[in-house]
Amino acid sequence: MRVGIDVSELRPGAIGGVATACRLLLDAFRRHIPGADLEVTAFSPGTVVLPEGVRHRQTGGPARPWRWRRSRQLRAAAHGLDLFHSPVTAFPSLGGLPVTATVHELPFVENARLERGLRATAQWYWLSRAMGECRALVAPSQATLRQMRIAHPASAHITTVIPHPAPPAPPSEQHHHDGSILFVGRLDRRKCVEALLRGASDWAGQIRLAGPQTAAGVRRIRDEAARLGLSGRLLLLGPVDEATLDYLYRQACAVGLVSLSEGFGFPVLEALARGVPVLVAKGTGAAETGGDAALVVDPVDPETIRAALRRATDGNYRREIATAGPRRALQFPAERAARSYLEVFRRALAR
Repeated sequence: MRVGIDVSELRPGAIGGVATACRLLLDAFRRHIPGADLEVTAFSPGTVVLPEGVRHRQTGGPARPWRWRRSRQLRAAAHGLDLFHSPVTAFPSLGGLPVTATVHELPFVENARLERGLRATAQWYWLSRAMGECRALVAPSQATLRQMRIAHPASAHITTVIPHPAPPAPPSEQHHHDGSILFVGRLDRRKCVEALLRGASDWAGQIRLAGPQTAAGVRRIRDEAARLGLSGRLLLLGPVDEATLDYLYRQACAVGLVSLSEGFGFPVLEALARGVPVLVAKGTGAAETGGDAALVVDPVDPETIRAALRRATDGNYRREIATAGPRRALQFPAERAARSYLEVFRRALAR
């Protein structure tokens, strides 16, 4: 089976869950699926950062992914494939070539204030279009599937839930935290960083935010920190390299990912793999990812966040998570994800 995969989300400097998921899936195919069963070619308009050994076809054309997916350059380069997979709902139209896509999350469905205007309209549009043009869809969690059912009930009939593989983590080792709370991700409204700050209003240690930060997001978070008297303990780090991120995880007393909407939550597995307590919001994909190893909170109730943070400092609990966390991360093997996607591709071609 000859499959093309859209890797335009892996352009240099790409950060975020979609980029991580795409990279991990490509590596999983390379390591776990024989070439006789699946021949993968990664497609992009320009230079991208790929796992070693992945075949790549640079098509040229528009640099913006959404424009490139409609381009004649991509249509011409995809000739000879059996199927094309898009890692996002915005998939290309390739003149009859079967297409599948991954839907990561639809935040606007259950909480309209999280994503408004053009972004919400675009997500709704692409999901509706996918129902008519995609042979199959993939969701990383039951939470995302629930959102898809609300937005477009028929989507469940062509959707398979396949959790992402866990990112590789250095071997876990005993370490002493420095009393910090760590958030990893974009400063989007849906991430509810303000809720994390409110729950940590009486926290004595630093609150460290690592990840892409827009000017508007920084202003919003700084204003909330000032209102809570946390300005002196708030540290906005921006994007960091892998070595620095590993250090931040190992130094953290707890990792907070209390988003009201989260399709999967890679920081959850990254923290648990290192034996670090992690806070997640109830009913989200992050809560599914963390399972019994995560501390589940209500983002609209600061007291639940405060209680979870107190729990994270308990010595007995931390010893439990030092074992239970890495064990939970092992429940997301790359081979299972690769074989599950291969089965989706086969069913799509059989339709």
